[in-house]
Amino acid sequence: MFFEHIKRNGRSMRKDNGVYFSSIIISIVAFYVILSLGDQDVLRYLKTIESDAVSKLLALIPVLYVFSLFLLFFLVYFTNRYQMQRRSHEFGMYLMLGMKRTTLFSMIMGETLWNCFIALLAGIPLAVILTELIGLLTSRLIGFGIIGHEFSVSWTGVAATICGTLAVQLAAVFILSIKTAIKQPFYLLQEREVKAQKLPTVRSGRVSLIFGIILLASAYFAGVTLMRMIELIFIIFPSVLILGVIGTCLLFRGLGSIIGVSVRRRSADAAGLSVFTARQLQENVMHQWGSLAVSSLLILMAIICFVYGISGSYSRNSSEARTVDFTIRGEKEKIESMLSETDGIGQLISSQYEMKIGMLDSDISWHTLIEKLSQKEGSQARDSLIRDFSDRGRMYVISLSSYNALLDSIGEPTIELNLDEAAMFSHSVFAYTHEVLSDILSSGQRFIFGEKEFSLKTELYTSNVVADRSITLAYALIVPDEFFDKYAHDSSNNGYYNMMLSQDIVDNKGLMQAMNDVSEILSEKGFEFESYLASMGRQLFYMVAGSYTTFYLGIMFLIIANTVLGVKFLMQQQTTKHRYAVASAIGAGTSELERSGRSQIRWYFGLTILVALISSVFGLWSLIGSFMLSLSSLGVNIFHIVAIMIGAAAFFIAFEMVYIKVICRKSDSLIRKLSDIG
Repeated sequence: MFFEHIKRNGRSMRKDNGVYFSSIIISIVAFYVILSLGDQDVLRYLKTIESDAVSKLLALIPVLYVFSLFLLFFLVYFTNRYQMQRRSHEFGMYLMLGMKRTTLFSMIMGETLWNCFIALLAGIPLAVILTELIGLLTSRLIGFGIIGHEFSVSWTGVAATICGTLAVQLAAVFILSIKTAIKQPFYLLQEREVKAQKLPTVRSGRVSLIFGIILLASAYFAGVTLMRMIELIFIIFPSVLILGVIGTCLLFRGLGSIIGVSVRRRSADAAGLSVFTARQLQENVMHQWGSLAVSSLLILMAIICFVYGISGSYSRNSSEARTVDFTIRGEKEKIESMLSETDGIGQLISSQYEMKIGMLDSDISWHTLIEKLSQKEGSQARDSLIRDFSDRGRMYVISLSSYNALLDSIGEPTIELNLDEAAMFSHSVFAYTHEVLSDILSSGQRFIFGEKEFSLKTELYTSNVVADRSITLAYALIVPDEFFDKYAHDSSNNGYYNMMLSQDIVDNKGLMQAMNDVSEILSEKGFEFESYLASMGRQLFYMVAGSYTTFYLGIMFLIIANTVLGVKFLMQQQTTKHRYAVASAIGAGTSELERSGRSQIRWYFGLTILVALISSVFGLWSLIGSFMLSLSSLGVNIFHIVAIMIGAAAFFIAFEMVYIKVICRKSDSLIRKLSDIG
């Protein structure tokens, strides 16, 4: 009988507080997705390629988990306190009818356990399915088609999700249950009164609003302009953060007074419940300005997490093109002998060539190039190029035949050079300078080596000369073979050999599997080599790390912000429900009261979201400027970034509309109950 009573009460609580129950289920899904990361196919594969980076990511996950539990505890405590206040009359009646305090405590804890069990029963299967879909989608998006995927359940993730959810729920409700159970029935049976609060005056509200706008404008300006100064980022970023937080709080503190002024100006000719609606909204904003400010900041953080996570992982994925599949380092005779084996690796390779890279034995004069750079408008890229070429006397050089073999293997036009010509090469890591350098080269440049003057080709070449990171050349010259043989120091017995996989093998097995097979053969033969597989793994790691962690944080911030907003409004509406009853008694219809409630909710959420959206525009602007340097430097098409932002905005708007609609329904339900009672 007692258990049936708990089940019935639990069902009623889930029905009355569906927003909170849905938030718990979403949190459970998010917990499992992030906790099961280490057991997914993608991460298990990446451990063999980027073990250090993966280990650091997995070490960060417990920190994210504990931080999320910390946030969730306050959400659970806050929401259940509202639920306890709503049921205080019910609890008082139980005690009046003879229920023991220990029984009341057990009943509340039992209801919590039962609802938590239902949430876990719904959330964990959904989380397992979603995790599998995300894993497959991640592999698909990266474009490498990992094969051999097997369905798996992370039992460690399941256990940690169950334990964390139960611990947070029981800890929060335990504290609230103790506070409720020790109260006398008289206090529980009393109607909840509106607490007297010291509200800001119109004058102080205006002052707060003005200072809030000034501080926010200062934060926006500093974020957009000063955060590009990388050397000062650790000073500027905390300052921008402090200005933004204080400015947001002052802005919301002053909004209530401004709404009051607006109401007084139009109250004389206002019709219907417009004044009642505005006054209710004003009181909500004035009483809850702290919650509105915190929720707005959380929504801002969620938006930035979503957009930065998508664009960051996308840009990482786009930043390195495939030019070489394998680069072998070793003695020339051994490598050529291995490549000539008809029954070995040779049948898997479509092209192979020696990549000759050496260092010039004397300095180059870049006087004319530096002079031309000095005439350009000041920028970080220009200053970096001037500094690099001022210090760069001796240059790395690449044999023309080697680089042409690379271009030919990837289907690019080859280079033609006269004996007094050279071409400039730069690695994609230094892409932020490429636009300026290309512009300089297009006007025709020359350099002096020894006593002879050489001209530079007008094109800049950026196709990487090796498979991964065995050598990273910031800048180098592609020179004729005669020049290379005469002036470059090159250890021909311990050089670099590049290989490209046969396209038939790639089409048949997939790129990753084909590379895996060749890697095993090279490892068995004892060769020192690097492969594009490592670069692929790094890109896949950035995709996974960026999408999982930032989406996880974004979802958590969004859930907490909206649940706090919704519950705070419903608490205030519950507290002032007698006003709706009075309005109904003097002639206001139920439909009018419902429209008033919905209008309050839309304004209540809308003000919070609007401030967050305005801040997010400047936040994303400064984020792109300071951490990405420029969109073009990462090789990301600006239209793709715009599409990503539109997609994130569409998801955000849909999410908010669902939350607002649910809160509106709860408000309608409360008003209809009051009308029925009246």
